[in-house]
Amino acid sequence: MSETIEQLGGLQQKVEKLIHLHRSLLLENQRLRSDNERFEEAVKLRDREIADLGEKLKVIRMARQVSETGNDQNTRDLKLKINEYIREIDRCLALINR
Repeated sequence: MSETIEQLGGLQQKVEKLIHLHRSLLLENQRLRSDNERFEEAVKLRDREIADLGEKLKVIRMARQVSETGNDQNTRDLKLKINEYIREIDRCLALINR
């Protein structure tokens, strides 16, 4: 009978260890999921920034090309419009970064 009690005591200890391990793994899983969400948001933000910078680069290249080949009035008008677009993009980026 004492052998059975010892076995039950050992079994109880093993179950308690398993419960503790299970709780620890649940907490770690929750932390990892939270980290993953944070990293995914950071990647999305960087992707948007890259896309915005790509658009800025296209506009700048277009302005440079027009300034090299266009007349003065068209060039000035285009540069003003491009600057307006760049300011709008900058405002959007500032709102995103808040």
